[in-house]
Amino acid sequence: MDSSMYLYDVPPVLMEKFCKIIDSGDDSLGWRGLAARIVPSWTEVRRAERLEAIGKSPTRELIWSWAQQNKTVGDLVKVLEDMGHYRALQLFIPQETQHSFPNSGPSKSSRDNPSPPQLPTLPKAYVHVV
Repeated sequence: MDSSMYLYDVPPVLMEKFCKIIDSGDDSLGWRGLAARIVPSWTEVRRAERLEAIGKSPTRELIWSWAQQNKTVGDLVKVLEDMGHYRALQLFIPQETQHSFPNSGPSKSSRDNPSPPQLPTLPKAYVHVV
């Protein structure tokens, strides 16, 4: 998808998938994490909370409001990268670049999914137990 495309031009089916993913997320990966990065005031967050309480998508309202500021797919991609929300990010990036995101799918080798770094161990002579 073209990063210069305005969010209000994104196909509705794709935006619906995005809203479902974000609405189902918790805390930093949910709509509140998105709101913390894109809304200018807590008034909009409160409005989104009221929408959620009556069964509507808070993400849809947040994105629609943000899109009215001529935000683009590229702007949204940056926010999703900042959130570390690779599942939602995959909706907006070309298929050939998806392999570079962690946890975006099964890896074929340990090179694609390296083990976490090990903490260095000190020789016993340097260990001080209190």
